[in-house]
Amino acid sequence: MQSNINYFLYFHSILRYFILLFALVVVVQSLVGFMGKKTFKKGNKQAALVLLICCDLQLLLGLILYKLFGWMNRLSDTDLMSNPVKRFWAVEHGVGMIVAIILVHLGYAASKKNMDDDRKFKRMFWFIFIALAIFVATIPWEGKQLVGRPNIPHLN
Repeated sequence: MQSNINYFLYFHSILRYFILLFALVVVVQSLVGFMGKKTFKKGNKQAALVLLICCDLQLLLGLILYKLFGWMNRLSDTDLMSNPVKRFWAVEHGVGMIVAIILVHLGYAASKKNMDDDRKFKRMFWFIFIALAIFVATIPWEGKQLVGRPNIPHLN
C-alpha cells in the first residue's frame, strides 16, 4: 500500500510543474493577446485545454491521495483547525486547489464563448492569473514552514 501512495504522490508532485508551466503560458499568451490587440487563435485555446486536462488529472490524483492518506477521516478531529499542519493538509491545500481548478475551468470556458477576442483574452488572463496565484500559495513547497515536503519526492 505504501508504494502505491509513493507513486501517486510522485506523479502528483511532478504534474504540478506542468500545471504551473501551462498556467504561465496561458497567462502570458492572454496578456500579450489583449495588450497587443491580437487575434484569438486555436493555439491559445489548446494551451488552455492542456492546462485544464492537467488540472483535472491533478485533482483526480489529489483525491486519491486524500483518501489513501486518510484525510477524509481526520476532518472530524477536534484539534483540526488549531493544528496548522492538519489544517493545511485537510482543508487549506484541498480547498485552495479546488477553487483554482474551478477558475481554470472558467478561463477555458471563456475561450469557447462567442465574444470578441479582446474579451476572451482578458477573461482568460484574469481567471488563470488568479488560479496561478492560488496554486503557488497552496503548494506545499519544500521550504514552506511546517507543511513543506520535497519538491520531487523519491520513489522507494
